[in-house]
Amino acid sequence: MKSLVRSKGLIASSLVMMLLLAACTNSGGNTKDSSASPSTSPSASAPNAASSQETPLSNEPITLTVFLGNEADGFVNGIMDNELADAIKEKFNITLDIIHGDEVKQKTMIAGGDLPDIMEFEGNAYTLADSLIKSGQIIPLDDLIDKYGPNIKKYSQLSLDVFKKSYSNGTGNIYFLSTAQQKAYDGLISLNGYVNFYTRWDLYKDIGAPEMTNEDDFLNVMKQIQDKNPKTSDGKKVYSFSAWTDWGTWPYLITYPFVHGYTNTAYNRLLNLETGEVEDMYTDEDGIFWQGIKFFNKAYRMGLFDPEGFTQKLSQYLDKISRGELLNSGLNVFNGGPDLVKNTGNELAELIAIPGPFPTISGVYTSDKPLGWGIGTAKMITSSNKYPERTMQLLDYLNSPDGARLIFNGIQGVDWDIVDGKETLIGEMAKQDNQDYLNKTGFNHQLKELGAFDESYPNENGVPVDLKKLVNEATVTAAEKDFAKHYGAPLYPGQVYDQWVKDGKVNSPTKFWAAPSMVSAPSDTTTQALAKADQYFMANVTKFIMAKDDAAFETAKQKAIDDFIGMGLDKAYDEVRQLQEKAKITASELGVE
Repeated sequence: MKSLVRSKGLIASSLVMMLLLAACTNSGGNTKDSSASPSTSPSASAPNAASSQETPLSNEPITLTVFLGNEADGFVNGIMDNELADAIKEKFNITLDIIHGDEVKQKTMIAGGDLPDIMEFEGNAYTLADSLIKSGQIIPLDDLIDKYGPNIKKYSQLSLDVFKKSYSNGTGNIYFLSTAQQKAYDGLISLNGYVNFYTRWDLYKDIGAPEMTNEDDFLNVMKQIQDKNPKTSDGKKVYSFSAWTDWGTWPYLITYPFVHGYTNTAYNRLLNLETGEVEDMYTDEDGIFWQGIKFFNKAYRMGLFDPEGFTQKLSQYLDKISRGELLNSGLNVFNGGPDLVKNTGNELAELIAIPGPFPTISGVYTSDKPLGWGIGTAKMITSSNKYPERTMQLLDYLNSPDGARLIFNGIQGVDWDIVDGKETLIGEMAKQDNQDYLNKTGFNHQLKELGAFDESYPNENGVPVDLKKLVNEATVTAAEKDFAKHYGAPLYPGQVYDQWVKDGKVNSPTKFWAAPSMVSAPSDTTTQALAKADQYFMANVTKFIMAKDDAAFETAKQKAIDDFIGMGLDKAYDEVRQLQEKAKITASELGVE
């Protein structure tokens, strides 16, 4: 996601980010008990405390270049010079030089052989995993992990075993490290879910908050809201739905399938989280993907879909939300925030997932995700790196709960501390409207992919590594409180969703399906066919969504499927299905389903 979901906030993006490109992380919430004192302090953790190397490494100042994927608002591009950078430099005497870019930029870098010291996969660049190994552009990590990676071995052993078996080009070595690992546990209910059709609460309430039981009800409600609010106060046209282009297929691949209980998986396929069945995205004519494109086509024909969605960037999409020009978003972090309240003059102006029209609200609870986003957002050390040992020391620290706390919540004593025996946000970090502070200090998730954990991953005390995932009454917005009150919950939306799940009105899957996350790299021919399919879809998306009627839509869809088969996508999916059967065997050998 990015696959999520780069998940990227989606991200938001700030996200955003970067999620996710997937796709996208789960949101957190309220824990039953977080009273235990932390066993260690991020600010006091020493690098390489458990290292077994015989000769101490040099501590001379060095600079490492890092490729981290698409840039979000507030992210540093170039030399990091903020509080997060200072903390890393103090511990390791390492300066980070950040490179942001999309899948095309990364593939161009790989083709040219001019690689940074560390990089994570962006978009579908993961399909080049075997090529990177064959060409010697990335290095095996086994010895480095043994000497300098105690936290990686402690927290990421399953993903290491999977990468050995499935993503080593048959060498049996470790070349990749996982990101966004998650663990299901009791007691954490998210603030507002994860991926959904987040809708302007104030305007939905203004038309009487009508009950909805299906997607046609939802579309009719959105038309009613849009017809009542056709323009913003400054005369800008208002639409219910839109999209953006710089995350590729994300707007079409993620939201609709997620609200029907699916998630995206590698190689253009969608996983049913209830049954474990996997659909071939582009060629299953009755599959959830094409159902979603049909939904957007219906929205367009009703005048609800913004035609600029086919050409605009994410930043423009987010600006429209904050200005009140869009009534829906696809990710929890794309909710409008304080800017929407300011621009509308209404404290109840916020995008919130409305229960009823769809069967699933994802991310109500944390889910098991021991591989994170798997190979899709894996990170690696390149052969250009002159300091692999010290790089591994840094990555190992960032792959610990203490390192994650630094990435997400900052410095102990300044941004968080132990208050009444509990890990608690303090200062600017505890404030509701603090995005400027997060951007200034670097604690805005920019380095999330250098760590191992999703925000809601619990440390040894059962507390999320990102304390912002604990619902704090002081930071729950007026809109969130009003929404909860309307549906009979005490404080925030997640409590509404939790009750709906318990009442059987919606579901929120948490099960981990191992095999689809362990499919090894296919042949170059298949990789090329999958890439061409994405390019074809994005080049022709307007033909599907802007089709004038059902017959025109079906004609455009069938032509696309025929074209996909003509470019060899059916054979590509055949190979991926065979690889998944092998992945089932690997999963069984590793003791996971």
